[in-house]
Amino acid sequence: MKTFSLFAFVFFSALQTFAQTPQRPSGQPGKVALPTPKIQPIKPADLLVTTISFVSIVNNADTKTYTIRVTATIRNNGGLQSAKTQLEAYTRTPSGGTSWKEISTLVNIPAINPGQTFSSTFSFKGSQLTIGAVPFDFKVKADAANLVSESEETNNFSASIVINPAAH
Repeated sequence: MKTFSLFAFVFFSALQTFAQTPQRPSGQPGKVALPTPKIQPIKPADLLVTTISFVSIVNNADTKTYTIRVTATIRNNGGLQSAKTQLEAYTRTPSGGTSWKEISTLVNIPAINPGQTFSSTFSFKGSQLTIGAVPFDFKVKADAANLVSESEETNNFSASIVINPAAH
């Protein structure tokens, strides 16, 4: 009998330990309280030029222009797909000078998904009178015409690179 009593005591103690205690929702009686979701807005597209590298520069004496080719990678750091947009080039002559000038050529960039990149080689034409024959600084700007509503509009420029027309 002692063994049975001991067994019954252990069994019912274990049963009581594993039994669930009913939970009562807070708030109005009879209604289940649901957790409040934390909704965070989706960040719009955010285009930035992550890399730029020089490919070539060609002097066209007939039209008095340079064709500058660079490879650039544009990344969408935002949470939404960007619209199609354009890339624009800027020069500063001489290298280290004070004012940047736009090169009139705009090149197209396709829509870029969030977290994705687009890399391509781009060609820009610039006047020899504007650029000159001395080393000059060169950079590009993604979304130059502000066609994309971005979460950060101030980070669209690439780093600048120095191009020396006489060396190529």
